[in-house]
Amino acid sequence: MRLNLRRTGLYAALLFVHATLALSRKRWKILALPGNSILSAFNFQPLRIAILDDHPVVRAGVAAYLSQSRDIVVIGQYESSRDMIQALASQPADVLLIDYSLGPSEIDGISLIKMLRIKFPDARILVFSALYDPATVALALRSGAHGFVGKGGREEEILLAVRKVASGGTYRDAQMAYLLSGASTEHSESPDADSTLLPAASGVLDGASLSAREREVIRCLLEGMTISDIAVKFGRSPKTISAQKGTAYRKLGVTTDNGLFKLCGLL
Repeated sequence: MRLNLRRTGLYAALLFVHATLALSRKRWKILALPGNSILSAFNFQPLRIAILDDHPVVRAGVAAYLSQSRDIVVIGQYESSRDMIQALASQPADVLLIDYSLGPSEIDGISLIKMLRIKFPDARILVFSALYDPATVALALRSGAHGFVGKGGREEEILLAVRKVASGGTYRDAQMAYLLSGASTEHSESPDADSTLLPAASGVLDGASLSAREREVIRCLLEGMTISDIAVKFGRSPKTISAQKGTAYRKLGVTTDNGLFKLCGLL
């Protein structure tokens, strides 16, 4: 007597086993995809990073480190802000990793941050700089940067900061956050949120009887420039710039850079 598979239910059971094996084979095919298999199978889009730094070794090192992460792709490395802006017009990035103080022919860090916020409002800006003090960090964040990392930090911090700002957060390390705890460093998403900062600083400088050259030195310091940067910019010696800075500080009644930023309402 022949068994009727349809009646006994064995036929249905065999169909179930066949379907299960087929699904298993499909899963193994997904896992066998080259590169980041699971991410590729679901059409995952990695974070696109653009790097701006005037030092080739720094650019190459940071790019190589970030590229080790499968969820990150470095779309470009640029020496000048002009090159980066031109490239981003046709190839957008999710995070712009920029140095705060570029070469003497470049615009200052604050102006660069503001420009990038206007031209690429969807991009997140992460500053990566050797200029890492509370005054500079506070000014950069107020100007529209979404995070700030010092070049003296660990490699892992760059990766952590990139992911933090890419997810919509603001990044500064624990120590810097503590130093800034007395200041309001949370910035508005509008690139014009700090439009009253420099006018306020101008009011302080107007009452100090500074000479024209002392005033321009202080203005450059407030924009994050170093003594060497200012010397190159105006064609003066660093010694002359330091002397003008010292005279201006005495007139303003401050002794440190942080004191200057606090006086001008920037910290």
